[in-house]
Amino acid sequence: MRLDKFLSTVRIFKSRSMASEALSSSMVYLDSLPAKSSKTVSIGSIIEIDTPIFYKKIEVLDLPQKNMRRSEASSLIKILDERIKD
Repeated sequence: MRLDKFLSTVRIFKSRSMASEALSSSMVYLDSLPAKSSKTVSIGSIIEIDTPIFYKKIEVLDLPQKNMRRSEASSLIKILDERIKD
């Protein structure tokens, strides 16, 4: 699954275009490397999102098979670190 689609599906970003914008601005890292929208996410991948507003480090536990509710989407990831910036 594409990284931008995954980030919007698990509700890290509200939309796929917002996820793509963060990716093009080098705010997202996949397995410690700067990532682009088209990168493929797999189970076990570590994603770091470092925006001016927040920092999150997540592990991918599963991939979605379809669109899902917010409560179901949170079961696809494990939050390893999370901070709100001032």
